[in-house]
Amino acid sequence: MKYTRALALTTLITFAISTVGCGYILYPERRGKHGGTIDGGTQVMDLIWLLPGIVPGVVFLIVDFSSGAMYVSGRYAMRATPNGDVAVKLNDSKDARTLELRLVTEGNRVLDHKLADVGPTIHDESVQLHGGAAVAKHEKVFLQVVDPARPNTQLQVPVEVL
Repeated sequence: MKYTRALALTTLITFAISTVGCGYILYPERRGKHGGTIDGGTQVMDLIWLLPGIVPGVVFLIVDFSSGAMYVSGRYAMRATPNGDVAVKLNDSKDARTLELRLVTEGNRVLDHKLADVGPTIHDESVQLHGGAAVAKHEKVFLQVVDPARPNTQLQVPVEVL
């Protein structure tokens, strides 16, 4: 009886600790992705499991990469140029829809906006927006993504790359 409780407690603790490093359990919404940006935190936690033994670490890495839970979703790659243009690369999408992309200043003045289609047959979609003098002068400029399937996103344009 004493050994049964110890075994049950050990199993419970092991399962609780394993969920900390397994993207499959922590991020079920990521399952099914087939590439993208790797989540550094999940990868580090999976690699830490190599310390107690090769098998747990390898299992966590295989599960997270094969399920897609290792990949971060919702990130947009942006690049600003000195002349005020902002290039935005969009992620692939499982379902077809139209996104509205807007460049706005801190005071919500719209500098440029475009519509972009994403979907299962559209890959590596890139959109060019012109921010003009606002981006070139390093004013705070934001990219707003209006997506009918998700909450709207607002990201600051990285002017430090100029």
